[in-house]
Amino acid sequence: MMRRATMLLCILVSISGHAELTQQRAHGFHWYSTEAHEKAKKMAPKPQSTLEASPYEKLMQVRRQTLNKLALALIEPSFEATYDYMKAQQGYAKNNQKFVRHWQQVLMVHPELDYTLHFPTDNSAVASRNDSQNLLIDKVLHTSANTYGLILFYRGNSSISQKFVSHLLPFVNEHHFSMISVTTDGQPINGLPHPKMIPQRVVQKTLVLKARYEPALFLVDLKTQKMSPLSYGFVSLDELKMRFLDVVTGFKRFSYEGLGES
Repeated sequence: MMRRATMLLCILVSISGHAELTQQRAHGFHWYSTEAHEKAKKMAPKPQSTLEASPYEKLMQVRRQTLNKLALALIEPSFEATYDYMKAQQGYAKNNQKFVRHWQQVLMVHPELDYTLHFPTDNSAVASRNDSQNLLIDKVLHTSANTYGLILFYRGNSSISQKFVSHLLPFVNEHHFSMISVTTDGQPINGLPHPKMIPQRVVQKTLVLKARYEPALFLVDLKTQKMSPLSYGFVSLDELKMRFLDVVTGFKRFSYEGLGES
């Protein structure tokens, strides 16, 4: 514990101590020759209409035609105009239904593309996923004390800081994290480990840390000495644990695959 606290102190010291074309024949109007005109015609790009439309352009054409029929039916209402729009819309809808059908078939053959495997929508499955995630959080917290430390910046006169500290300390003690506490207004809070006093103006030379962001809790990789923000202001203990998991896993929870079997 003392060794980890020493490494955190080294990081803190760095914060408090303080990155050429010529045209020979171009004389008057007569420079323009028949030869140059023919050459320009050959080099001119082909008209756009001769190029085959891309699938996206074809889709936009169908959509535009359908919307034009709707606009006509609304601006000049008639039986024929309404019929034309409904017919066009039905054709558009039929293609959408075919797409949905093929989508479901692809998911059956390629389950790796199924987002709901990692992010279920059924209530029972969601509950089971949350239980697994909580077990993973406990596992990560249990094995991280020797790898990570914490640095807390706070204002001792702030009621928010005082309340945050009251539920942060049990968390720190339970998981045996080494932590350094830094008051930026010169008013310490009793009970915080390894207390330090660094004025706000000194902290701001190294960190983007305004008074309204505090209490601010940072996670420190003891090997690389990299600091990562965990929370600003008051957050619940459950939210703090979730943020810890996100920082340690590189926010993999928000990837398409989720945390998987980590």
